[in-house]
Amino acid sequence: MARTPEGKRRSSRSRSGGKSSPVRIAFVIDGLVLVTAVLALAITLFLRPDARDWAIKSLAYGWAPVGLWLGALIFGLRYHTKSIARQWQWWVTAAAGVGIIIGVLSFFHPGFGVFADVSLGGRWGTILGGAPLSLGIAKLLIIAVLTPVVVFPKRVGPLYARAFEQVGQSARFVAEHPLLKRFRGAIAQKLKSRTEDAAGDSSAPEAITELTPEPSAVDPTVAAVAAVADGKPAQDDSPAQPEVIPGTPADTRSELSAIDGFVIDELSLYAEPVDPDPVSNPPWLLPAADLLTDPEPVESNEEALAATARLIEDTLASYGANVTVPDASIQSGPRLNRFGLDPGWLTDDKGGSDDQQDGDGGGRSRVRVQAILARQNDLALALKTPTIRIQPTIPGESLVGLEVPSLTPRRVGLKEVVESQAFVDCAAKGGLPVAIGLDIAGEPEVLDLAGLPHLLIAGATGTGKSVCLNSIVASLLVSKSPDEMRLLMVDPKGVELTPFDGLPHLAAPTVQEFKGFTESLKGLLSLMQQRYTRLAEAGARNIAGYNATAERRMPYVVLVVDELAELMLAGGREAEANLVRLAQMGRATGIHLMLATQRPTVDVVTGLLKANIATRIAFTVASQTDSRVILDVSGAEDLLGRGDMLLLENQSPQPRRVQGTFVDDGEVSRLVEFWRDPSQSRPPALEVELDEEEIDGEEIVDEEIDDADTDDLESEDDDAGDEETTDSESE
Repeated sequence: MARTPEGKRRSSRSRSGGKSSPVRIAFVIDGLVLVTAVLALAITLFLRPDARDWAIKSLAYGWAPVGLWLGALIFGLRYHTKSIARQWQWWVTAAAGVGIIIGVLSFFHPGFGVFADVSLGGRWGTILGGAPLSLGIAKLLIIAVLTPVVVFPKRVGPLYARAFEQVGQSARFVAEHPLLKRFRGAIAQKLKSRTEDAAGDSSAPEAITELTPEPSAVDPTVAAVAAVADGKPAQDDSPAQPEVIPGTPADTRSELSAIDGFVIDELSLYAEPVDPDPVSNPPWLLPAADLLTDPEPVESNEEALAATARLIEDTLASYGANVTVPDASIQSGPRLNRFGLDPGWLTDDKGGSDDQQDGDGGGRSRVRVQAILARQNDLALALKTPTIRIQPTIPGESLVGLEVPSLTPRRVGLKEVVESQAFVDCAAKGGLPVAIGLDIAGEPEVLDLAGLPHLLIAGATGTGKSVCLNSIVASLLVSKSPDEMRLLMVDPKGVELTPFDGLPHLAAPTVQEFKGFTESLKGLLSLMQQRYTRLAEAGARNIAGYNATAERRMPYVVLVVDELAELMLAGGREAEANLVRLAQMGRATGIHLMLATQRPTVDVVTGLLKANIATRIAFTVASQTDSRVILDVSGAEDLLGRGDMLLLENQSPQPRRVQGTFVDDGEVSRLVEFWRDPSQSRPPALEVELDEEEIDGEEIVDEEIDDADTDDLESEDDDAGDEETTDSESE
């Protein structure tokens, strides 16, 4: 009996459905296995930080292309095994493409967070690409070129042969071009003439072969340093003549930047023998504290503090958090008052504890610290202040700290900290005393820059960052002479540090351009290496040990940068690498960094920079994110501004509150005028030159010293200059 078409279709559907049913089940099982594997992997990475760190550091973002390739391979092996065997060449080519992608990712280094030590391609990506960039690109090109030849030799081999043939013909055509021949001949003739000129000039050293630039091409900074070498003030605009450095031709001095000349001066000083009978110079006179403004008087407000303490107790008690404020725990500072809160006993209506009860129901428990922290806004409302800060624990005490703005704030003067015993003791030990301010108890906060050994300052505009930097520089000028410390200042804005121009402490005029900043970093790196050589020869471990026995002392060198963000964005990885190297190795040689920025972002304050600068100061910032970038904790976003800061250093695990010192323009001017005063023990111009040479290596040859700016001793200066020239020629 014949079947109808409809019956045939039903029969066909039934047969196909029965055949596809096992296939559908297999798909469901595969899907469940895949979901289970993904969930297991996610849970493992979430619960095992070591596994998560290994995954990030191994491939980082390279797991994305690797995962796609592996997923496609597993799918093919599961359902299309024969196609993979037939098309293995394309799978190998895809694997090479994945490797190239991972190598390209290795060229990018965020430098913060989990990527502080690895690139976006992880450690495996660094093997395929990595630094230096040229080598990484070469390795990826080799993979891209050789893979097709290995996989498809019959197809690609003839194409490569024809391509190389075309390249050879093009190179031969270019090499035989008449214009190129004439160009090569001109270059050969020029090199030959230069070689003959160099051989004929017996006075010029072989190490320096550059030509003298035109006077118009000389950088103003270089001209200023050359003017100082000729006995003129650094700020003089008159034309300067190049300085003759022992062992260096006079026509090459104008090509040197200020810091390069500074380094060469010290290196040439190392080669000079010590004069057995040097000229004795009177010591430098340090400025008196009377040049600074007297501090404001301190007003007593014990009654107001006691009333505030009772108000705090009543406010928290009204919310069920019983605390007591011992009178001994109340500390009054210039801008803030801190009250120590002792958590009391918490009981319920039945006389028992809310959290813990004895068997008879009469147990008690302490008020939780979290309950006090939760009432921060209520306390601010009761105290009629917009902002307060609660410390969960006061260091060294079993009290909760409550910081409240003072009703009678006062300004902290630099003189108040400079005259403190802590500052005097630090200066007497030979360190670099830095006047930070007064802490919340009104005690002076003094740091030794030589022991820090570097300092990072960050904060929004108008919060006191630049004032703090000026105060630190002023405190160094009060305690250190140019024989003991030299300064190198970088100020891209050109208004914050320029008032210090003309100081004999300056190794070079204030740098305002990015080019000068990079030259300064390179010069300091050269100086650091030469100082390490001197320390090794003397058998000393650091600058303090060297100066204890050396006839020529090494002065400390402090690099002061006012706006780091502009320089970091312009210099990129090169500027960061140089700063990090100085921060890592500069301490032993007496080179210290003071960096300030108003943009505390991860591209400016990088992870490497923070890792090597442990001492950091944060002024008011815009958000908790910026605070964490500087201090690794929040809190700087709630500061009061105008010098209110959080100070983090090695000795304290948590940042502490400090009110910074204030120095006005008049105090800075008086300090600068004091050091520039001609009645000092040595003339300013010669002091600058001598101390410049001293920075890069050791002390200065004192035969060269005499009053160069004094008219009645001008002839003596000429004789001294002639004697120095004769000595250098004989050497």
